[in-house]
Amino acid sequence: MKWKGTRPVKCDLCRRTLEGFFVDGKIASGPWGILCVPCHTMYGVGLGTGKGQKYRLSDLEKAAG
Repeated sequence: MKWKGTRPVKCDLCRRTLEGFFVDGKIASGPWGILCVPCHTMYGVGLGTGKGQKYRLSDLEKAAG
């Protein structure tokens, strides 16, 4: 599965430039966002249906979830 939106550039939480992968995921406090892997590890609720999906920035293909 491929990411259909605009190529994300920055993490919605820490605002750092994304590198390698990004997660379209749910945050433990409630909202969803585009997260870098470290922020998803700290604040995300996991990967899978209803939790989040991980994508490669190089080709926007789904890598997990």
